[in-house]
Amino acid sequence: MSNFKMITYRPEGVYKGPHFFILNKGLNSGKPLKKPCPNCFVISCNSESEKESLYWIVYSLHQGKQFQIALVGSVIPFIRKSDLIKIIADAQKVTSHKPEAIKRTVSSLLQLEQQEENYKRIQNTLKQLRQVLVHQLIKQ
Repeated sequence: MSNFKMITYRPEGVYKGPHFFILNKGLNSGKPLKKPCPNCFVISCNSESEKESLYWIVYSLHQGKQFQIALVGSVIPFIRKSDLIKIIADAQKVTSHKPEAIKRTVSSLLQLEQQEENYKRIQNTLKQLRQVLVHQLIKQ
């Protein structure tokens, strides 16, 4: 189990070492992010491998909608830092005995992410092609 630190993101802050961000407001609260946004926490880790493992645990929790139960607030839902830390720590305890399963799952998730990026590129190319075809029709 890793010892991570979680702090509230400040745009003027300098974050050194392995870290990633977690969205803390809205219906997507708990979503791990590679780049910061105004409403997020920063998770700092001791090593790059620890960061990767923790990132994918948080990703899995978010995809499994495990953070939904901890959302509070009537207009704009948000997740409390203490609740987020507890959910992540509990998930770490469960997954700490399965390092090979984590590696396999992370590998599969990375492949899916690459495939999703490929589909986005294809979709953008199709959109551009559609625009060219319509533009050619109008010019004639």
